[in-house]
Amino acid sequence: MRLAASYAGRAGLLLSAALTVALALAVLFLPLDPSAMDLGQAWAGPSAAHPLGCDGLGRDVAARLIAGTGTSLAIAGLALALAVALGAASGGVAGWIGGRADAVVLRLADLLHGFPELSLAIVASALLGPGTGAMVLTLALAAWPSQVRWCRALALSNRTAEHVRAAAALGAGPLHMIGRHLLPAVAGPVAIRAALSIGPVMVAEATLSGLGLGIQEPAVSLGTLIRDGLAELRDAPHLIAATTVTVAAIALAVNLLAEGLRDGLDPRRR
Repeated sequence: MRLAASYAGRAGLLLSAALTVALALAVLFLPLDPSAMDLGQAWAGPSAAHPLGCDGLGRDVAARLIAGTGTSLAIAGLALALAVALGAASGGVAGWIGGRADAVVLRLADLLHGFPELSLAIVASALLGPGTGAMVLTLALAAWPSQVRWCRALALSNRTAEHVRAAAALGAGPLHMIGRHLLPAVAGPVAIRAALSIGPVMVAEATLSGLGLGIQEPAVSLGTLIRDGLAELRDAPHLIAATTVTVAAIALAVNLLAEGLRDGLDPRRR
């Protein structure tokens, strides 16, 4: 298995397995209603019934952490899928055909790339408003400049490859060239870059939701948990401790898996 051929890949697999087992055990043995309130348990600390304690409304923090992790992962995955699709459609095609279309796409990507992704996401979120759908579109727009530049660079490098020139000399059409030669060549690098972006996208979602620009109640995400924990950091630090550790662990696991996948697909490293 190529993913387990490097130290980073093995570490990522072990950490991912540990997180998966912990999540499975939590689903089996903990209450899973993140909205169930018990005011008698407000601000309760960790206990056997509530391993991570309760918030100000008596809601189980562990149940909310499980639900929030699923929401944040789904948002990050959808946002990256949309960003990669837009990047491949615009950057890949522009780099392949060149000319004026390539110049326009590159200038737009350069303009947006001049802003930090988080700052761009904050501006887009303020314009689009809160909500799950708006958050997916916001994060996709923020990640689009880097994706389009990457896809364009891959298309340019493969357009002049020897096998592409040979296929063109034999009379292959544009659709055949893209489907048979371009997409297989760039699929691996694009997937690796997308995997490396999951961690930063999750952190961006948590930041935006923590600022009140993302997911809104009654929905729950890692960002809303961080926002609630920051409000009571002094009196109830357990509210934010588990959430920040979860965000860091997921980001680390995904980055290690992406590094292992990159090492496994790189023939020079093999």
